[in-house]
Amino acid sequence: MPPGQRRASIVEAAHALLVRRGITFTTREVAEAAGIAEGTVFRHFDTKDDLIGAVVDDVFDPGPLCREIDATPGDLDLPQAVQHALSLMQGHFESISAVMTSLHPRHRPPVPHRPHHGPPDDPHHGILAWHAAVTGSLTGLLNRYTDRLRLPVDQACILLMSVVLVDRGLAPIAGHRFSATELTDILLNGIAVAPEAPPGPDPYPSQTPSSSVLSQESPCS
Repeated sequence: MPPGQRRASIVEAAHALLVRRGITFTTREVAEAAGIAEGTVFRHFDTKDDLIGAVVDDVFDPGPLCREIDATPGDLDLPQAVQHALSLMQGHFESISAVMTSLHPRHRPPVPHRPHHGPPDDPHHGILAWHAAVTGSLTGLLNRYTDRLRLPVDQACILLMSVVLVDRGLAPIAGHRFSATELTDILLNGIAVAPEAPPGPDPYPSQTPSSSVLSQESPCS
């Protein structure tokens, strides 16, 4: 197996163990999961912390998600495209959330070395870089539907991104996990039922004489 693929398989195995066990997993378990000798792990990573850092760096890589959003079929209508994008973002953010939740609170993983919007020691710049890259792909997607949007594309992107981050970020305490279909319906149609149309003029007015007419004295009386 080429070195790049071998390294990726080690990171994948460590990712699964980290989510399942937290940082208590061992490099021997990683090696067993990847089907390699333990020494091979250390040919790619100097320490276990380096391996954990690689997992964090990998999960914050926005490339795979951006490519999936960019590849959204062009024949989808707006609701289908929004639902597709939301579903993709939910899956990727769940992976980020699972990894970060599994890290021990006192363990500060190495910061992913990526372009970011904060200083090098900013512990949040990984998610900021992810957010910026994914927003760029969402912008490209929604630009296809500018004639259907009530908001500018940049504002629509903020709402789409925010609802996923809030929905998945509150997962441990929220009583309900929204599906992409539910979120699409709420975002496009709101949370209130459509108001009933006020009654209009009767197109077929009654031909019954009014009571005032009936009360008049008959000319034949």
